[in-house]
Amino acid sequence: MRPTNVTLRPELMHTLTRQNDEVFVSSDLVMMHSLHSLLQTPMRQMIRTPQYVEMGRVILVSAGQATYDINLVPYQLKANDVWVIPQNSYISLMELSDDFDGMALSFQHLPVGFDKCALLHLKVEDYCRIQSYLELVWQVVRSRYDQHTIEHLQIALMYDLMRLRADTTKPCTAAQTHGEQIVQRFLDLLGLSDPLPRNVKAYAQKLCITPNHLSAVIRQQTGKSVMDWLDANCVLRAQVMLKHSDMPVCDIACQLGFQSATFFSRYFRRETGMTPSEYRETG
Repeated sequence: MRPTNVTLRPELMHTLTRQNDEVFVSSDLVMMHSLHSLLQTPMRQMIRTPQYVEMGRVILVSAGQATYDINLVPYQLKANDVWVIPQNSYISLMELSDDFDGMALSFQHLPVGFDKCALLHLKVEDYCRIQSYLELVWQVVRSRYDQHTIEHLQIALMYDLMRLRADTTKPCTAAQTHGEQIVQRFLDLLGLSDPLPRNVKAYAQKLCITPNHLSAVIRQQTGKSVMDWLDANCVLRAQVMLKHSDMPVCDIACQLGFQSATFFSRYFRRETGMTPSEYRETG
């Protein structure tokens, strides 16, 4: 069950391209040369609602601070950070400073090593080098778009980022406790495009542990219950489909595993304080 029609609408992106010289859009690449400039456009409100990102994304932060949730996991960004977001991720903006700025490059395929988020704080010389890659991409797309040149620049950029991650990230898998490993595997399951049924037993079976053990570990490690996480994941996906697609509420309810639109509407109102229709109509 992959999300349907929940990426940014092409007509909106192309409108932004015409209105803003700091945005470039093609069928396989989106580049934002100034995120601060983008926030002065109609895109600002959309950025503040949960999104489903089908393309992989690299964000280089030059100023300000921001807090995002990726598949419900929080990340804090600040100047000189580079952030790699894998394909098919759910993004929620939690906080954004007024001076936040940087560049973002989205494209179809990230290397296998970036199947999970990576957030790196760069030294000045490393930041300048990553910035130079992105500036080169920008120059190519704005002057004479050449797909082969772009692809090779992307490859060089991503391999450099892989090296930086290897240099700056300490091996932690062996040091993880059993509980931490369970939490990580549980969150990985939550982030799947095709989530499991919304009950503890389904996730426990997938993790080869008992429901009671899963519940105890998740509560101890995160301070939340398994159902808290499952409800948050369900609401997040519902919000994305309501805001970024024209799917009828009944179809959204079916896609999320509810027996009826009425039951889904009651559930959504209980979790958010609004009906699905009210949420869709909010600015």
